[in-house]
Amino acid sequence: MKNGSAAYKPQTIQSILTLFRPRDHLSIPLATGQPMALMNALSDRTDWERLEIFTGLLSFPYPILMNPNVYVTSGYYGPIERYLNAQGFHMNYFPSDFTGFEIYSLKKPSRVVATTLSPPDADGYLTFGTHAAAIVKPFLAACRNPDQIAIAEINTRMPIVYGDQNQDDNKVHISELKYYFETDQTPSELPKSEPSEAESKIADFVQSLIHSGETLQFGIGAIADQVASHLAQGSMGDFGIHSELISDGFIKMLEAGKISNRHKKNFQNQSVFTFAFGSQDLYDFLDERKGKNKRQAIALPVSIVNDPHIISQNPNMTSVNSGLMIDFSGQVCSEAIGLRQYSGVGGQLSFVQGAYASPGGKSIICIKSTALVDGQKISNILATLPIGSMVSTPRHYTQYVVTEYGIADLYGVSDEERAEKLIAVAHPDFRNELGIKFEEMKRDFFKK
Repeated sequence: MKNGSAAYKPQTIQSILTLFRPRDHLSIPLATGQPMALMNALSDRTDWERLEIFTGLLSFPYPILMNPNVYVTSGYYGPIERYLNAQGFHMNYFPSDFTGFEIYSLKKPSRVVATTLSPPDADGYLTFGTHAAAIVKPFLAACRNPDQIAIAEINTRMPIVYGDQNQDDNKVHISELKYYFETDQTPSELPKSEPSEAESKIADFVQSLIHSGETLQFGIGAIADQVASHLAQGSMGDFGIHSELISDGFIKMLEAGKISNRHKKNFQNQSVFTFAFGSQDLYDFLDERKGKNKRQAIALPVSIVNDPHIISQNPNMTSVNSGLMIDFSGQVCSEAIGLRQYSGVGGQLSFVQGAYASPGGKSIICIKSTALVDGQKISNILATLPIGSMVSTPRHYTQYVVTEYGIADLYGVSDEERAEKLIAVAHPDFRNELGIKFEEMKRDFFKK
């Protein structure tokens, strides 16, 4: 053990601000890992000439983001990114999967890297808390690189969460930190949303595809949480968790005794995630100071959690994710509406690939059958995707597609059969129109 807690001497945030140059490059993590006090304090500087910020899934509309001399690149759009982009601020999208954030940050490191850490323990170790993701390795590299500045915002409210004891255990020692300050910011919570009727029906269908003993991954959103809630209340159990994200549905399943992790090949007897985003109840469970977690759930870097090979080694791996639209070939668009970025690549394809290769594994993509665009109802099942659409999951990996009208299993299905199966789960108002388009496609392309 390293002894270092006695050397814990936080600096002031004002002294931390002097570390920045008028022209600088800052990298911060997604969501709950973001150093909120630092981001808010950056507006106290009035001499910015060009500050570039690399981040994703912003958790707060920090005033600095609206500074005309600040340029933000986000790898995952949330409501705040979409708003800033619509208002004409300097907001750009970084096309990369979640693992790519870590790779990019190591290959092209920012001069300044900042994150939130939990308070030090008696031995001087601070954890990355609820957010290991793509920040652990770049931050540790910055701590050890004399040409970089690593800033730690030590939040007394950040849960202490451990990782893999054979690696960095999701922590850093105080002796490696040169620049740090203390705050007591309330952690960002994921706003709760009640599932719509369509989302509830989709969740029911998804539940019918899941069986006891499977290892599960849930994406973000109301459908995933609803599925987890159903599983918590149902008769099935003995599940494993290997997921990029865990949210409140995870706690419901755990408290209901539905999670054992005993059938997993990797990280057996432990739930694995790379970031947690939910309510304070979730954070309280994860916090080792509260005495409930006891390493039942551990946070690991995204390059481990989202590695398709590692995912696939878990038998009966089941991934549950959402899409925006799908075409007859099975191409899924989950991140953009035409050319307009809506969310991000994230880890969807990584888990789709992992589940695809897992013995007994399966991938489930949830898509609401329709959407409202400018007050008009349109079908999310299309003959072809609109020009410019971004494909998140390619057709050769798409397996189960679930709408509120049923389940389409596209695994091992020919191109013509795929269209037929997808039309069967489309909204009834559009089935005739889609059927006509399919007949035209067969005549002009398939049988020409």
